[in-house]
Amino acid sequence: MMHPSALLALDPYYPQPPERKPELPLPPSDADWKRRVGEQEQQLANQTARVCFLGDSLTEFWLHTGSSAWYSKMVPRKPLNLGIAGDRTENILFRIQRLDFRRARTELLFLMMGTNNLGMDKPDPPEKVVQAIQKAVTMLKPKLPPQAAIVVLGIPPSGETPRSPLRQSIQAVNTQLAAAPWPAGVKYVPVYDVFVDADDRWKLGLTLDGTHFSAAGYEELAKVLKEYLPSVEKVEAPADPFGGKRKRQ
Repeated sequence: MMHPSALLALDPYYPQPPERKPELPLPPSDADWKRRVGEQEQQLANQTARVCFLGDSLTEFWLHTGSSAWYSKMVPRKPLNLGIAGDRTENILFRIQRLDFRRARTELLFLMMGTNNLGMDKPDPPEKVVQAIQKAVTMLKPKLPPQAAIVVLGIPPSGETPRSPLRQSIQAVNTQLAAAPWPAGVKYVPVYDVFVDADDRWKLGLTLDGTHFSAAGYEELAKVLKEYLPSVEKVEAPADPFGGKRKRQ
C-alpha cells in the first residue's frame, strides 16, 4: 500500500519540491483551502464578475467587517471577492495559476498582497515581496480579457507601533512598488497614508486590531477605490484603462 505522503506527491495540485519562496507559487497543505480555490474557479466559470478583488484577509473581510461598504459600493458593479485569509504571496500566485478571469468578463482587478509575508516571525525581504507582486501581475495579464485593468494596491499599515521594523518593511515595499515600471493597463495605488496620521499611528476607528480594517476602515478604502470602479451602467472600456477619465456614478 502506498504511503499517504507518496500519494500527496503524485497529486498535481501540489507542486514539487515544496520549498517555500515568496515569488514561487505554492499552496498550503490545507484541504479547506483547496476546496475554497475550487469554489473560486467555479464562480469565475459560471458568473459575470466585472470587478474582482484578489488577496488575503484584508480582501476577504470586505464580506464581513466591511459588508456595509461592500454591499452599497461594490455589489452594484457585480464584484467577486477572491480573498482568502492567511494567504501569503506564494499562495496567491498558486491561485492565479488556477483561476481564469476571461469567461467572467472581468474589467477590473484589485490586487492586495504581501502583508502576511512581512508579518511572519522570519519575514521575507521587501524586495522578494515586490518581486512576488510583480510576478502576480505578469501572471494575471494573460488570464484577463485584453482590455481589463489591474490596480495594484499598496500594503496598508500593520501593527500598533509607529515606525516599527514591520512598518519600515511595508514602506520599503510600497516605495519600490511606486517606482516600478508597470505595463500598460496596470496602475499602482498607494493606500498606507489613508490609515495613519502624521505620527504613523492608526487613525482613530479605522482598525480592529492594528492590522485588519474596521467597518470605518473599509469605508475609507472604498473612497480610494471609487475613482477606478466602473459605473453601474455598462460602458465601453477604453483601449488604455487609465488613459482617460471613466464615466462614474
